Amino acid sequence: MAFFCSSDVRQLLHNKFVVVLGDSIQRSVYKDLVKLLRDDKFLSEKQLRDKGERVFENDMLVEGGILNGLHNETTFREVRQFRTGHHLVRFYFLTRAYSFYLESILSDFRGGPQPDVVMANSCVWDLGRYNDIKLEAYKTNLGNLFQRLKEVLSPQCLIIWTTTMPVGYKEDEIPEMQNPQTHNLRWDIVEGNFISTSLADIHKLDVLDMHYHFRRNLRLRCRDAIHWNQLAHRKYTQILLTHIARAWGVEPPKKKMAEGAAFIPGYTSFDGSSIDATPGVLCSGDFTDDKLISPNASSAFVTDSPLLTANMTCGYYNPPPGPAFPRYRVPRNFLLPNMPPPMNFPPFPLRAPYPQKAWKMKRKSKKTLKLKGVWSHPYR
Repeated sequence: MAFFCSSDVRQLLHNKFVVVLGDSIQRSVYKDLVKLLRDDKFLSEKQLRDKGERVFENDMLVEGGILNGLHNETTFREVRQFRTGHHLVRFYFLTRAYSFYLESILSDFRGGPQPDVVMANSCVWDLGRYNDIKLEAYKTNLGNLFQRLKEVLSPQCLIIWTTTMPVGYKEDEIPEMQNPQTHNLRWDIVEGNFISTSLADIHKLDVLDMHYHFRRNLRLRCRDAIHWNQLAHRKYTQILLTHIARAWGVEPPKKKMAEGAAFIPGYTSFDGSSIDATPGVLCSGDFTDDKLISPNASSAFVTDSPLLTANMTCGYYNPPPGPAFPRYRVPRNFLLPNMPPPMNFPPFPLRAPYPQKAWKMKRKSKKTLKLKGVWSHPYR
């Protein structure tokens, strides 16, 4: 995996409109991308905790959040936008893959500028808040979502569906407790990822399997066993940027973070297997959720931050020397030395109010997922 510094990201996304759709994990994806557009520092714990705040790194809360009151109901809304003369990044909070609220989001794209990149994910809320144990509604909503994205967005738009990263047990939970819906979530996530990737392939969308990329980095997960820390989200962003660059025909940077870089204690590189989020404690390949909740687990899991599963200090970074894009083979009309003028993105479009309560959509996808008689595991 390549390593993008802040100057690389600003050049790659120059005059581009990027949209992030999803839940609180996707909010952190948006925040880390905005943070990387501004500088090479990592997100702080407070920035990971906060939701619906008025300002984050000079962005703007357009709708929802603290303006309508913070809560954890399915009617929660949050729309954020980071805008400069050369970049536009927008985030929409989704509590379900397809709903009337998603149609109002698509109306924004029809009335405003068309996005160049759309990164979407929706799974945890769909499986845990709507009592969809057999995942039938989730299949229908995913089909409607992919179909509507293909109908509304331009053919030049890069649509990336990312699978949900692994989830686990909370600290105070025991696998034998009598709540199968809670404790089956991590297995339902695997099945939901299999369904979503199959449907995305039917609709010819790009898929990034983040569940696979982070299956051996469970120490980078937060205490709630669902969210992830700064290191994980920076790795997440690097994977996304690498895929975007290759999709646009741009060769990713060849440089990698130097071994022993110590702006975060215990950090080595972004190559996946060598991530060491806890100083002096290696992340073994057979590390599982069962070891995380085991009473004989290492003390590193109980003597750290109340939010993260590893103590770390963020924000210390020395950019490596050298040009931003060394030895780049770039298409003729892309990333020229003299960059084009600012795009002058228009302001956020006005739209009609939408109902705050859940609305049952009767739309049915034209393409349906036909599974075989025997369910097959996506990972052998």
